[in-house]
Amino acid sequence: MRFYADGVSKMSKPETLLMSYIICDLLSKSDQTVAHEAWVKIIEDMHEDFKKAGALRQTVSQIWNRKGTFKLGFMWEYKDEKAFNACQKLFRIAEAEFVKKTGISWRITPTRGIVLADMQF
Repeated sequence: MRFYADGVSKMSKPETLLMSYIICDLLSKSDQTVAHEAWVKIIEDMHEDFKKAGALRQTVSQIWNRKGTFKLGFMWEYKDEKAFNACQKLFRIAEAEFVKKTGISWRITPTRGIVLADMQF
């Protein structure tokens, strides 16, 4: 940890210990739009369940750096491994609800990591 002249630490122990980043490939722009809206609504409806399970944050992004592709990125942050595992059960419920509501198929590519440093600018 480094402290600066103003006494503020620029790198502190992160609140989030585990994170996952999921990329979802979709077939069209309209699928991407519908998928985003449906997923956010499902997670909002399950907010308390995820909170109780130990999820700290979800960020949804539109990945746009590849022309002609339609991708969404989902960053999840968890308190610890126990929270991550508890949330996996909730994801299965959310994914089943997503398919039921939209019928959209997407290819999911998950990654997981442990936070080693957390820098805020």
